[in-house]
Amino acid sequence: MHARRAMLIGGASAGTLALAALGYRAWDRGVWSAGKGLAFAPWQDWEGTAADGVKRPIRAAVLAANPHDTQPWLFEVGDNVIRVFADRARNLGTFDPFRREMHLGIGAAIENLAVAAGASGWTAEVTPVDGKLTLSPPDTPFQVAEIKLAAVPVSRHALLPAIPLRHTNRGAYRVDQSVSREQQRHFLDLVASESVRIVFIEDTSARRELGALIVEATAEIIADQQMSVDSARWFRTGRRDIGEHRDGVTADTSGLSSLMVAAAKILPELSAESADKYWLSMTRETHVATAPLLGILLVRDRLDMRSAIDAGRAWQRLHLAATLANIAAQPLNQPVEWMDRCAMLGKVDSFAPAIVKHASMPGWEPTFVFRLGTAERAASASPRRPLSAVLKV
Repeated sequence: MHARRAMLIGGASAGTLALAALGYRAWDRGVWSAGKGLAFAPWQDWEGTAADGVKRPIRAAVLAANPHDTQPWLFEVGDNVIRVFADRARNLGTFDPFRREMHLGIGAAIENLAVAAGASGWTAEVTPVDGKLTLSPPDTPFQVAEIKLAAVPVSRHALLPAIPLRHTNRGAYRVDQSVSREQQRHFLDLVASESVRIVFIEDTSARRELGALIVEATAEIIADQQMSVDSARWFRTGRRDIGEHRDGVTADTSGLSSLMVAAAKILPELSAESADKYWLSMTRETHVATAPLLGILLVRDRLDMRSAIDAGRAWQRLHLAATLANIAAQPLNQPVEWMDRCAMLGKVDSFAPAIVKHASMPGWEPTFVFRLGTAERAASASPRRPLSAVLKV
């Protein structure tokens, strides 16, 4: 009798300890703290106050789209001027060997700043720096633009309300609900300029062809060990990791259901190889398969610095406008990333000609591929660094 009681007590204790351990694991991995804490405060504090002075619109800038949430920007504040620097140490290595995507992200931040400036009583005159993107530049900060501010009556840009709502949605989109032709024309008018062109791919056959290129490029990337390593170092797992870095790709932004995200956090971490295979599967079975509309941003020279910044500004405008229209957006830029890697290795690139044929724009080349649609579930916010961390001193 006593032995049986001891066994029951011992079993209960073991069960209690297991539950406690599971509870601690869930807490430590941030199962119940998605989107909470200091790492996400910039999404609430983005408007700032008059006390911020010239720095105020930078709060909006740090919420911009950028590759792998590397947040590769620094801002130097002067008298009615903001100088924008590429924080080149925050790079993706071989995943972005010419730092082209870095400059796209910086362009997106500049666009957010320009959109938010009016609400702070400023106009923003943006002058990008001319130059050529080069292979594996030094990690030292490099100025890429200057923004002159002039005092004007306070006004609110039409895209301003979208700034704290815009998130990349990597989940499934509704295949039975595309983007209307009227909305596509609106995006074309909003984005197209002397330096940037945009093409939408809606035809089923053309979409299938471009989708196959996206999947093929993803397979090439994960087969490249160094690209895999350089990408993986920006993955953030667990509450502490996110809180420490306040950047990078997280499980909450992966596009999975809440249940799957919780499981991904609690279970042991995937190996880099398993994570790559999962990304390929998601690309094939979710991102491409459920995309009712694909798009391409084109420039005259994708390695021209000014063109990269202009394209980043165009993408941010489009994403903000899409957000206001309840349209989800996600970059699917693996083909251009592989094009850059081929250029780095001196390999023949077969992707550029295959993509350009969908655009029918001689003299223009792709710099950004993406999808638009109606998402099945809302996207989560990504962690962001505070204003103090992005000011150059």
